[in-house]
Amino acid sequence: MSPAVPHSTLNDDLNTLIAGCDFLELTSSDQAFPDSNGSGLPILRVNTAACNALIALQGAHLLSFQAKNAQPLLWVSPNCDFTPGVALRGGIPVCLPWFGPNALDPKKPKHGFARNRDWQLSDAAIAADGSVKLVFSFNSPANELFDFNFAAQLIMTLGKAIKLDITITNTDTRAFDCSWVLHSYHPVNSLQDVRVLGLANKTYLDNLESHAAKTQQGDVNFPAEVDRVFPGVQNAIAIAGSPSIQINHHNCPSVVVWNPGATNAAKIADIGAGNEQHYICVERGAVLAEKWNLAAGESKSAWVEIKEATKV
Repeated sequence: MSPAVPHSTLNDDLNTLIAGCDFLELTSSDQAFPDSNGSGLPILRVNTAACNALIALQGAHLLSFQAKNAQPLLWVSPNCDFTPGVALRGGIPVCLPWFGPNALDPKKPKHGFARNRDWQLSDAAIAADGSVKLVFSFNSPANELFDFNFAAQLIMTLGKAIKLDITITNTDTRAFDCSWVLHSYHPVNSLQDVRVLGLANKTYLDNLESHAAKTQQGDVNFPAEVDRVFPGVQNAIAIAGSPSIQINHHNCPSVVVWNPGATNAAKIADIGAGNEQHYICVERGAVLAEKWNLAAGESKSAWVEIKEATKV
């Protein structure tokens, strides 16, 4: 195991911010996830009367969340690799400035690079109800992966629910397209019994068949590998299972539903054989034809709210 990340390895502004917040603690992946793999990453621990949460500074990545007297709403793979620059398997990765394979160059990293790089925690506050608001920022100059300057902000509100507000700003002089997803991994008690509600009779693009357009028959279930993109979904969606979860949104037209199935899970090192039984991904964002086009200087925003549903 690597040691806890010392405050001295982080910038002074962050150390000062954390020191002034008794609801925040700086720890490491080795302490937060004692059986974890990798060389170790700094982790923020949130502990309030309303909830507990763990967040990696890499990617502004919410890894775990549990409201008091409620069930955990996020899943992290027991084989997650906590090595700097490596994508973390579980929680809510921020996939940006593209989702899935890069449309122009499949050799570029899948799901962009924002999830693999450090974000800056610029503000933290706690409300009277015990909910915490954390503001993370990411500034990306044009580089070999993406030819445009852009900035992103993620406001994370953690209380009885998770609320993630994302804003993407074009800081370049030219317009660009970007796609993004909040790639949520949710725990399930039984993969055979869990269902995703709110998508029946909607068109989806099947990633297992080169985006063939199909119609969803009934609720989404998981008898085998599932990898589907549902465009134009304005309604809220829900997961019926244990836990039952309600997912609300604003300005997130795309829904992605994914589970790798047994064969693929066994081939993915940071998932592993059998672990596909313990989670599903139900994600909101703007992908494929629904990607955002941002003019020079333009910003667009969206939000997702995830909470335990008492009855689904």
